[in-house]
Formats: sequence, structure tokens, C-alpha cells
Amino acid sequence: MGGRNTVRVDSRLAGLSTAATAGVGGILFRPSRHSVQSALAARDRLRAMSAARVLLAFTICAFLVSGAELRGTWSAATPRGVLAGAWTAQEYESGSVTGTWTLQEATGKILMQGEWSMSKSAQSWNGAWRSAIGGSHGEYAGTWTSSVSASPQARLIEMFESALRAVVSGGWKAGSSSGAWSIRAVP
Repeated sequence: MGGRNTVRVDSRLAGLSTAATAGVGGILFRPSRHSVQSALAARDRLRAMSAARVLLAFTICAFLVSGAELRGTWSAATPRGVLAGAWTAQEYESGSVTGTWTLQEATGKILMQGEWSMSKSAQSWNGAWRSAIGGSHGEYAGTWTSSVSASPQARLIEMFESALRAVVSGGWKAGSSSGAWSIRAVP
């Protein structure tokens, strides 16, 4: 380029130059101070936007993958009627999921609360559950099934993650009692 002070730019930035000349392999121009500052400012804005998008994607992935807590609402049909409340869920390295639950009146008043845990069969959407009522020594346990559309080999937390997109439902059994359940996660 023989000592000329020229800069090669991408054709998308060519509009920043008023002194463009044809060159081999791209557009060459002698940048003015204003065009260089504009190009640098545009580059910085693009980097900031890209960084924000990458950060958002990593945040979402970290939330869903790292064992961060999910939360939502639940309902279950029992022989005595429909129960409803709220839940939280967190996955552990073992693949099990634990969380908290509340049983609420239609007004939102909490009637009972406690903790729960679930495990999943390696090859299908069924498994075991346990639930304890806060302040009580008793525990309930049983089995569950789900018709979630994820692969049967998927991790249990994926059932809860799919509840971010649509209601997930299934069946439950505890002793001689059984019924249906559904969950919905909230972002």
C-alpha cells in the first residue's frame, strides 16, 4: 500500500466513508476523524449488544442447567376433590429433584406447606415421590407417571423445564389412592 494511510473495511461499513476508492480485495478509503469515531462507536455498540445477548443466553442456560431453582403452580385430583398450590424444584448431581410445596385455598391463603423429592426411571417418565408436611413427623410416598413429550432418557428436571412452555400432567398413586396431577412453571 506504499505508505498511504488507508484502512480496509467491511462493505457494511462503507457508508461511513466519503472518500472511498476501489482497491483489491475490498473497499479502501482515507478515513476522516469523524468516520473513524463513528466506526469505533458502531463496533463498540455491536460488541455490547453481542455481549448482552451472550450473557442472557448463558444466564438462561445456567438457570435451567446448573441446579437453579424453578418454581410454578400445581394441581392434583384426589378422591376428595381438587387440590392446588405452588412448588419449587431444584436438580442435584444425582439427577434427583427436590423442592418445596404449598397447599393453598382459592384465595391464595397457604393451608399447608412442606418439602418433596422425586426420582425418575432411567428409561421412562415414571418414578417415585415423597412429601413431608412442615411441622409434622409424617411422610407421604408413592409413584408418579407423566406424558411429557421429552425423550424418555432425559433428566427429570427436563420435565419441570418443559412446564415453562406448557402444562405438564400425569398420574400419581399413594397406597390405595390415586389421581391426576399437573404443573406449570413460571419464569
